[in-house]
Amino acid sequence: MISHIFGLLYDPQSEWKKIAALSDETLKRMSIYFIFLGMIPAIGFYIGTTQFGWTIGDGEPIRITKESAIPLAVLFYIALMGAVVFIGLMVHWMSKTYSASLHAYKGFVFMGLCSTPVFLAGALAAYPVWWLDIIVATAACGYAIRLIYLGIPDMMKVPEDLGFLYASAVFAVALVYVVVVLVATVLLWEYVAAPVFTD
Repeated sequence: MISHIFGLLYDPQSEWKKIAALSDETLKRMSIYFIFLGMIPAIGFYIGTTQFGWTIGDGEPIRITKESAIPLAVLFYIALMGAVVFIGLMVHWMSKTYSASLHAYKGFVFMGLCSTPVFLAGALAAYPVWWLDIIVATAACGYAIRLIYLGIPDMMKVPEDLGFLYASAVFAVALVYVVVVLVATVLLWEYVAAPVFTD
């Protein structure tokens, strides 16, 4: 699994071909790794917001209490895993439209692999420097989108012209999911898990 992650970061085109050649059983076994990889940003967020805090200008660091950070970190993890599962299911659902026959877990594994740069970049949340975090998160999201476009033709075994349309549809689903998560974040912060700031 680790070799595939480094391969996707270093040479994604050839690595997708290697992953596409794996057996269904091997792909099923790979799915467990994303459950743990998704914990990296949530744990980083918890450490960063409770231990170090973030600074605006020359002011004192702003932190939240450990008690209020726990539900926020859990909700963050659920949102990340929800993205992998929901978009993975949409990859499976759309496969018939693009004449790609696959099992639902293959879409989940595909989205987990595409989300790996975002999971790894989430480690920077442990020491929040806003300008750096925004730059790295933007680069990680951009690279994840690139992985979607490069991986769809090989993983789903569709021609490149159909692969581009398929990947664009997957990207559109991901954007809708992001909007839903943003709306849910506002509602949850207001009514369920509001952060409590330390003095």
